[in-house]
Amino acid sequence: MSHPFTTVGVPRVVVASFWIWIASAALGLLSFFIGLPALLASPAVSAPTGPGIVIGGIGGAVIGSLLRVFLGLFLLRGAGWARIVLTIIGALVLLGLVASIAVGDLIGLLSGIAVVVAAVLMWLPSARPHFRRA
Repeated sequence: MSHPFTTVGVPRVVVASFWIWIASAALGLLSFFIGLPALLASPAVSAPTGPGIVIGGIGGAVIGSLLRVFLGLFLLRGAGWARIVLTIIGALVLLGLVASIAVGDLIGLLSGIAVVVAAVLMWLPSARPHFRRA
């Protein structure tokens, strides 16, 4: 049986990028759930649409994290499209980084920094051959 998601023969920078994407997903979830009590205390949640806001927020956080893990696995396989989608996700995370800085969310800030590092690593010249052969 072959292992489609292996690190054998994968450049170190790509493997490091993969693990940093995983870490950023975990940090992003942690940041969301630590900030959840503040969301629950906000006036928007007491409105009739409040439960939808909370459920949507939880769903978005979980799906966003799972998406990073899923795409990270394809990054290991050398899928160039996964590298592009992760770059787009990274740009969206960076937009949220402004909010993390504004509210003093250290874990959100660490998640944003992890995204930047992971994105840079997967685009380094030493990673290019891995994506050309796929």
